[in-house]
Amino acid sequence: MIEVGIGIAQTDITPAESVWLNGYGNREQKSEGVYQALRAGAIYLRGEADEAMILTADHIGYGPSYASEAKLNISQATGLLPRQIILTATHTHCAPFFSPWIMPGEIEVGYAAFLHRRLVEVAVAAKGRCVRGDVSFSRGTSTFGVNRRLPDGQGGILFAPCPDGPVDRDLDTLWFHDRQGQPLGSLTVYGCHPTSLGGYMIGGDYPGFLCRQLESEKGAPAFFATGCAGDIRPWFNPGESGFARPTLDELEAASNVMASEVLQSQSQARPVDSAALRADTAFHLLPYTELPKREAVEQEAEETTDRRRRDWARQVILPLLDSGDLPCACPQEIQVLQLDGDLRLVFMGGEILTEIGLHIKTSLEPATTVTVGYANGLIGYVPGKKTYALGGYEVASSYHLFLRPAPFTEEAEDLVVGKAVDLAGVLSQK
Repeated sequence: MIEVGIGIAQTDITPAESVWLNGYGNREQKSEGVYQALRAGAIYLRGEADEAMILTADHIGYGPSYASEAKLNISQATGLLPRQIILTATHTHCAPFFSPWIMPGEIEVGYAAFLHRRLVEVAVAAKGRCVRGDVSFSRGTSTFGVNRRLPDGQGGILFAPCPDGPVDRDLDTLWFHDRQGQPLGSLTVYGCHPTSLGGYMIGGDYPGFLCRQLESEKGAPAFFATGCAGDIRPWFNPGESGFARPTLDELEAASNVMASEVLQSQSQARPVDSAALRADTAFHLLPYTELPKREAVEQEAEETTDRRRRDWARQVILPLLDSGDLPCACPQEIQVLQLDGDLRLVFMGGEILTEIGLHIKTSLEPATTVTVGYANGLIGYVPGKKTYALGGYEVASSYHLFLRPAPFTEEAEDLVVGKAVDLAGVLSQK
């Protein structure tokens, strides 16, 4: 094994009181309890010429401004550069509403500050616990999850299981050990929405159960980051047309199956030369489609019966129009962590559809690439090019929830893939 500096820390981020939750537009009240504690973690890696800090957390994702401020404060507290700091989320839909979205309820300002402090603290702790160790990587597969965009046969799309739709089945794990071979922790990546449960109970969904099972088996912290899962959802009733909610026992059992798949893959894990790691980040612009006219926005603000659309018009678009023109594009951050010449992780802001993640992986072959969504700024759904013909929620009717003035154009996939490939190419040459 090739040694590298490794530091790992974990902390609790469960709110101490009832809060508004994020992820579903039909909630009418604050949380009613906790079925599973929420956690955040940090993995610090130090190579010969560069460093990186990966943070994970059980929540839906970071608003761009929140992510930017968190990175800056983590940078000041650790001495790392923002390009070396990577924020990821499990994307559970049963965690506090802490960053601006168009959602029921109110932003939990106190929790937002609490989470910010915990992220800084856990990053500092991880760096402070750095020891010499090694990294290995395994890739398994999992059948958990299904594409949720089912063609209706009439030129449109249904929000329903589509077994023939694209899914990324790669179940990837980084394993961290000290010099004596004792486990320090792990990071697993899989591309499926953590939307098994709804309601008003706080919890981490399948990533939370998965990580706890891995911890019980390995005796070390287990972290999770969600891959490109914008159109992938848990499916607990195969053969039926809809998405049934599992019981907690059913959810835990399914998560434990995935944990066994992770553990089985470890037998084939390969060493990673992380001493040569490199990390960098880049911003680029995703253009919007035709922007709304003031008259249409004013009409929507007064007449629509959709409260979410009305809030979007009144609270987001009209204030922007009062200040000037609407923006024509949205900044997206892409980060690449090059662990060695044969392995890299690509982190992208947004709910990236699985087609884009698969496109990046094939574009960067023969090296192995792990793609992660919901990183840094959660800017909205980023659809694949082929999804536009059928439209639907991810393509055309969710952008307002993320405070966007319009959907992204069909160029999005090529722009994201191109930027990821370019950044990976620069790092591989250093």
